[in-house]
Amino acid sequence: MQRLLAYTASAGLVATAMLATGCSTSATSEPTATPSPALTEAPSPTIDEPTQSPTSPRETWLTAVLDTEQADAATMDIQLITNVEGFERITAGEGYVEMLQGYGDIAWTDDLGATREVLTANGHFLELDGTWFSIEREGALPTTVAFDPLTGLAEATNVVEIGTEDVGGLTTTRLDADLDARIGISSMGFSEEERTVFAGDTGASLIATIWIDDTGRIVRVLREYSTSSLDGDPIRATSLFLVNNLGEYQPIDVPETADAIPAPV
Repeated sequence: MQRLLAYTASAGLVATAMLATGCSTSATSEPTATPSPALTEAPSPTIDEPTQSPTSPRETWLTAVLDTEQADAATMDIQLITNVEGFERITAGEGYVEMLQGYGDIAWTDDLGATREVLTANGHFLELDGTWFSIEREGALPTTVAFDPLTGLAEATNVVEIGTEDVGGLTTTRLDADLDARIGISSMGFSEEERTVFAGDTGASLIATIWIDDTGRIVRVLREYSTSSLDGDPIRATSLFLVNNLGEYQPIDVPETADAIPAPV
């Protein structure tokens, strides 16, 4: 777009009549040309690029949960800690999980020894002291919560971005949030015996922290739960998941004779 600067033109014809006695002569003076000023191109108007609204912490959280779940397969390092009326139980796990279906194969260790838990479309199995058992009753094993490591995260509220932290040599973004405390009793790894002393959801709290990498997917999940027993004593639980090898599928081996042995639980 050009802007034309105003200019003046003073080209005109001036006629001068010269009279001479005894003769008649006419002369016309040449017009004096005035150069036009140079035309200057006006600068193009600046068009502001549309700006995107910054992503809110909750949007970042929900996107990370969805992207991690869609990756499905992952290896996990797990720690489940419960403390009920002063009695603490710590269980450590290591294995493989397919999050979309809740399948996997996890080896567990605690003060009582080592077990292996397998959950597939073919059934739910536990290896104990070299013998495989079939688990028929839902909720029979407190460790089964580990096959759904993202449970409750999609309903997070009050999400706050804390900042960057190092996790296993990776620079990650940490976010904290509140979860629905009503799922605490079923998602934190309490045994059936421990659940019998719960007073209910009144006054209970469940908070979660996730760490996401530069791809926007979760690499660590921490949940912390607190409530009270029927006697007013504190009940606490912590679960920690370290997520690795997202999207890398592995075969899940199920022993052929596992479904023939009913579990003693």
